Amino acid sequence: MFDFRKLVSKYLREVANRVDSEECELSKTEAMDILSVIAHESLSKEESCQYLNTSRSRFDELVRTGNLPKGRKRVGYKELSWFKNELDNYLYFKEYGNKKNRETQASSSKGRGYKKP
Repeated sequence: MFDFRKLVSKYLREVANRVDSEECELSKTEAMDILSVIAHESLSKEESCQYLNTSRSRFDELVRTGNLPKGRKRVGYKELSWFKNELDNYLYFKEYGNKKNRETQASSSKGRGYKKP
């Protein structure tokens, strides 16, 4: 049977050696993309609620409405888990996505004010 762990280990060592020897140029964005894939930090539901500063019922509602992804089953664990970077995406959209929507709505409604008769 093929051992994928050895393949991943070998590939990561090769990439690390190229980066160390400066044969591989990575932009900050590319480096962050690689790190987000490699270094998934998995959080339990309780930890996710604490991270988002929300109640369990609100968390369940966010998952049910599709604002947060469904949890993943991890081998050896009974409860579901969420990746921290996915929760960060939700926080980013909550912070900046709503601002962009409000700005778009405000700019599109300029000059369309209601005039009293």
